[in-house]
Amino acid sequence: MKLALLFFFVSQLCFSQSPYGDWYATLNAADLPLVFHIQKDGKNAKLTVDSPKQMAFDMPAEITILKKKGIQVLMKNIGVTYVGTYYSDSIVGVFKQGAISEQMVFYKEVQSAKELKRPQNPKGLISYEIEDVRFLNKLDSFYLAGSFTKPKTNGPFPAVVLVSGSGPQNRDEEISSHRPFWVIADYLTNLGYAVLRYDDRGTFDSEGEFNGATTMDFAADAESAVSYLMGRKDVNANQIVVMGHSEGGLIANILAARLKNLSGIVSLAGTSIRGDSIITIQSALILESSAVEKEDLAISKAFNKSIYAAVIEAYNKDELEKKLDVLIKKYAKFMIKKGTLKKKEIKDLQNEIKQTVMNPWMDQFIKYAPSEDIKKIDCHILVLIGSKDIQVTSKENIEGYKKLLPKNDKIQVVKELEGLNHLFQKCTTCTISEYGMLEETFSKVALEEIGIFLESIWTR
Repeated sequence: MKLALLFFFVSQLCFSQSPYGDWYATLNAADLPLVFHIQKDGKNAKLTVDSPKQMAFDMPAEITILKKKGIQVLMKNIGVTYVGTYYSDSIVGVFKQGAISEQMVFYKEVQSAKELKRPQNPKGLISYEIEDVRFLNKLDSFYLAGSFTKPKTNGPFPAVVLVSGSGPQNRDEEISSHRPFWVIADYLTNLGYAVLRYDDRGTFDSEGEFNGATTMDFAADAESAVSYLMGRKDVNANQIVVMGHSEGGLIANILAARLKNLSGIVSLAGTSIRGDSIITIQSALILESSAVEKEDLAISKAFNKSIYAAVIEAYNKDELEKKLDVLIKKYAKFMIKKGTLKKKEIKDLQNEIKQTVMNPWMDQFIKYAPSEDIKKIDCHILVLIGSKDIQVTSKENIEGYKKLLPKNDKIQVVKELEGLNHLFQKCTTCTISEYGMLEETFSKVALEEIGIFLESIWTR
C-alpha cells in the first residue's frame, strides 16, 4: 500500500554469478508473486517484471548491474526499488514500495507457497445475488468493472460503494491473501443492503491507466460508481453511502463535500491531516517498528520533512529539482560518513528520490489537505481508526475529524477501535509485515460498528 516513503539507500555488495534469466519471488507483505526476466541487451541488461496474480505482464523496469555483482531495479511509475546481490541460485535484496520495505529472495524456480488460513472468507451457499457489472467514467471515457451484490428480496435497496486504498487494488482490496472488501460486502449484503465493489482503473478487468493517476482521478472513478448506482432501479437513489479504506476514506471525504445527495460516508482509516504530515508520522513509526537506530531515525525524519516542504513550497518542477539536489547532497554526506553510501552512488540516490516524490500521485498526496473537504461534509459520517494503526494514526486523525466536522443535525460517529491495525485486524506486533501472518481479515467489532451506523441512518 503506497503511503510512507523511506529514503534509505540500500547497497548490497557480495560476490556471485550471472544475473541473466528468469527469477521468481513472493512479496510477503502483499502475498504477491513477482517474476524478473533479465536479459542481455548489447553491453547492458534489460528487465521486464510480471505480477501474475494481478494479471500484469512484461511491465517495464530499469536495471543496473553494479560492481561486485550487485543489481539495482527501479520501476519509477509505481515507486518500486529493489537492490540486491545475485548468486548462482538466487538474488538476495531489499524490495521497497511506499510503506513496504522487505527483504526478498528471488530463485530460479517457483517456490511452493504455504496455504494461509482465511476463516472469514465467505463459504458455502451464498444467500444473495451476485452480478458482474461495468460502469462508465464519463470524464475519462473508460469502463470500470466490479461486482454488485444484493439481497434476493424485492428492492429498491440502500446501497454501499466500497472504495479501496492506495496502490493497484482489485475489487476485494486483496492484500496478503486477505480480501477485506469481499468480507465486508458479504456481511452488509446479508444485512439487507446492496454493495458495489470494483477493480481500480487499469487493473484486472477495469479499463483506464493506473500509472500517473492521482487521488482526484480515483475520486472521479468513485463518483462514477455512485452515478451508476443512482441509475439502477433496484437501488434507492436517496440511500447511498460511500465507504472507503485508507486513501478510499480520504476519497469518501472528497465525495461527501462534492455530492449533496449522498446519504452518508464511512471512513475506514481515512486521513484528516495533510499528506506530508501523514507520511512523516508513519515513516517514523514504521522505522521504529523495524528497530532502526535512533540516530538514523532522527536523520531520516529531518530529511523527509525537508523533502516534503520542498514539494509544497516549489513553484514549478525546475525549482523543485534544484531544491531536491541541494537536500539530497546534504543528506548524502551523513550516509557517506556512516559508510552506507559511496560518492559514486549519489546520482542513483538523487534519481530514486526525484522519481518518487515527483510522481503525480505522490506530489498531490503530499500537498492535499483534507480539512477543506471535511468542513463541507453535510451528510451522516462514521470514522473508524485502529489504535494500533501505524499508517494512519488514530490520535492525530481522530482529533482532526472532531475539530473539523461542521455542526449540523447529522449523525457523526468518530471512534478509535482498540487493538486494531490499519487493516482492522487484532494485532500483536502491529507491524506491516504482520498483516499476512494474521488469520483475521477484518474485525467483527468493526463490522458491527458499520452495521449499527447504517441501520441508524436508514431507519431514522
